[in-house]
Amino acid sequence: MVCDSHRWNMEVGTEMNANDYGKQGLTKKTLIHIVIYFFLFLAGDLGNSVIFDLLFMVVKLPSRELYIILRMLGCLLLTYFLFWLYTTKILHLKMSDFGITFAIKKWGCIIAVSLPAFVVIVFLLIGNVSVNHFSFGENLLIVICSLITALKAGILEEMLFRGYIMKLLENRWNKYVAILIPSFLFSLVHIPSMVTINVEGVLLLIISGTLVGIMFSIVAYIGKSISNSAMIHAVWNFVMVTSILHITTIQDVYGTPIFSIIIPSDNILLTGAGFGVEASCVAIIGYLLVCCSFIFLKTK
Repeated sequence: MVCDSHRWNMEVGTEMNANDYGKQGLTKKTLIHIVIYFFLFLAGDLGNSVIFDLLFMVVKLPSRELYIILRMLGCLLLTYFLFWLYTTKILHLKMSDFGITFAIKKWGCIIAVSLPAFVVIVFLLIGNVSVNHFSFGENLLIVICSLITALKAGILEEMLFRGYIMKLLENRWNKYVAILIPSFLFSLVHIPSMVTINVEGVLLLIISGTLVGIMFSIVAYIGKSISNSAMIHAVWNFVMVTSILHITTIQDVYGTPIFSIIIPSDNILLTGAGFGVEASCVAIIGYLLVCCSFIFLKTK
């Protein structure tokens, strides 16, 4: 990319000029930058944990949700700062060169609402709803905590995978490589999040994770910004991952959410095996519908 003696000139939507570098050199530089951004992603989380662990040894907060809110905000800000620092001060590029801009589209809002709605409606048809009753203050804290958690994951993961990694790969190779490789990596990094790990569950996660990664990539390309994929990602997490709603076979198995949908079958195609319903066949159908819709519109 950029060093003291050379500038790797890059603009959104164009290929890097390889006249001054051999292909091997470009590949090495690309992979180095990808690894650095990935470690910055991890460093933001780890550094934030150390800071708040020390802080919370002194400061005691009245509720668990407040701890989570502060941790998530801290991680979001610290990781964003590390990304910005490396991009602007080391590479001498702008965040917008990697599609990190604010450009929300109406169709992005529609997908953000309709995708989790589709999955929830399907599970409502086959499951039973349970409501946990909390006070207004408790509900408010849970909603705020869930919102911050969803935003943190949606923004930072999209910056890394659909921002930096995708753009670096596109400029070194092409859009097909830039869509497929980060999407596959996106599925792999979620394997440690599985409650139970087995061959069937891992395969299902890789399929669903790669597919949702492709969906996010297509959204980012069409919107010419990660803002729409980050919004869709955050809304999905808010509804499907946080303490707002749990879809499981056993009530409160992953904590106590506001709403639960208890499904009668433990078939892994419905439960998503050890990862949850995000890897279920219902969610996979939702990801496919979004991808196919864009492909159909593109061909028209």
